[in-house]
Amino acid sequence: MHPVTVIVAAGMLLAGAQVFAAAPKSQAAMNRRQLADCMNKRMAADKAISYNEAAKACKVQMKAQINRAAISTPTTQANAH
Repeated sequence: MHPVTVIVAAGMLLAGAQVFAAAPKSQAAMNRRQLADCMNKRMAADKAISYNEAAKACKVQMKAQINRAAISTPTTQANAH
């Protein structure tokens, strides 16, 4: 193989590895952003709510959304029967 081909192939492998490594960080950033947006909306709608109360309420809301999504998604084991 030509040295240029080897260098290009190595670069593509490294770029692909970075894409897979970055995915969990972007998901965590998205979750933090959703939490911050929820808290901002709650605190803007109700001036009497504290930061901690808004954080608790938003975390409960986000967990409920995750649970609803998990329940509504059929599992492959249930379909295997």
